[in-house]
Amino acid sequence: MKKIIIGVATITIIGALLTVGIILAKKNKSTVATSNNIVLSESTTINNSGTYNISGTLKNGMLTIDTTGDVTLVLDGVNITNKKGPAIYIKKANNVTITLKENTESTLIDGTSNKYDAVIYSAADLTINGNGTLNVNANTDGIATKDDLIIESGILNITANDDGIKGRDSVTINDGTITINSKGDGIKSTNDENIDKGDIIINGGTIKITSGKDGIQSIKNIMINAGDINITTGNGGTTKTTKEDFGRQNEQVEDKDSIKGIKAANNITIKDGTITIDSEDDSIHSNNSITIENGVFKLNAGDDGIHADALLEINGGTFTIDASEGLEATYVKVNKGTINIEANDDGINAANKSNAYTPTIEINGGDLTISMAQGDTDGIDSNGSLYINDGTINIECNSPFDYDGEGKYSGGSLTVNGSTTTELTNQMMGGGMQPGGI
Repeated sequence: MKKIIIGVATITIIGALLTVGIILAKKNKSTVATSNNIVLSESTTINNSGTYNISGTLKNGMLTIDTTGDVTLVLDGVNITNKKGPAIYIKKANNVTITLKENTESTLIDGTSNKYDAVIYSAADLTINGNGTLNVNANTDGIATKDDLIIESGILNITANDDGIKGRDSVTINDGTITINSKGDGIKSTNDENIDKGDIIINGGTIKITSGKDGIQSIKNIMINAGDINITTGNGGTTKTTKEDFGRQNEQVEDKDSIKGIKAANNITIKDGTITIDSEDDSIHSNNSITIENGVFKLNAGDDGIHADALLEINGGTFTIDASEGLEATYVKVNKGTINIEANDDGINAANKSNAYTPTIEINGGDLTISMAQGDTDGIDSNGSLYINDGTINIECNSPFDYDGEGKYSGGSLTVNGSTTTELTNQMMGGGMQPGGI
């Protein structure tokens, strides 16, 4: 490909094809793209489907897509600043793909008076791919779509005064290296109107989030199948919530920002991956249920390490948890996994958070080590029943068990403060002393 610049015309020769595109010399005006190779010097609108190679610097303006077809933007060292709106505005399209050209770096910046609230704002489905680097510096949100957002690959560095990445209908991350530093949420979905929309799916990639609010937040479901995810929220998990804090919270109604690591309004399913979270609130939180099949987890939480209002089921994985409460749900079911918990309230807690289940803790396998802080703390605390059927459990604490319903030990290896036992000695009122036995 060869470019010849004559006066105000750019002539691009591709093989035998001759394309002429007019680039206006006067800046801060707007032009309609008439070439598939655009060297930005002013605001530009793309009205036709196709693939466009974008390069150049635009100091105050934006690139707009307004078409009914499919558009691919190849960012080839682009620098766009728009003091009054988004850097890239996808007003209308069928599907848009932003390809980051290999060995190039592009930077996009918006202004404070941006009514679209994003550096890249799309009213259409948006896919980001390629092997280049994209820097997004946002006074509002970093990347936002009204439809589906898919990240296939690329290096994305996002700094945002609000949310980093927001896909209203869904966010899917298949690969890439994504670094987000946001004052709001790191990654979020928001469609609460359509039952089939609003999910976040992570199939791979390296994701690092530092956020003032939630790290990853879905209005519906979160599914993590693979990937290396590292999240820090708020001030991290240095300060742990105490029983006295819970009492004060029950007496007060507070409109408090959510500062959780991973949060879903519905279900969370984790099949694999490496997840490291340092969260001011819960590290992993679901308003419904959580199922974990495998993965490596290192969680430092100011409140719960893993919390589900309804069912928390662990079928495998390696967990290192330092939290106020390690595992909490209405029904906690551990079938397999290596779980190490350090907690200053309850190690594992079944509390009445959902009408879908009766508070129960059921341990059917796994290797569990629970180390409790001094004071009014419980290793395993159920507001209902406690069943230990198998597994290896080692508890170091003042009060190993507290249950209000039935307590039954049927098998496995149980060690409390260095001594092997087969008794679930209840420390509080409720079920009383029910030693069980093999």
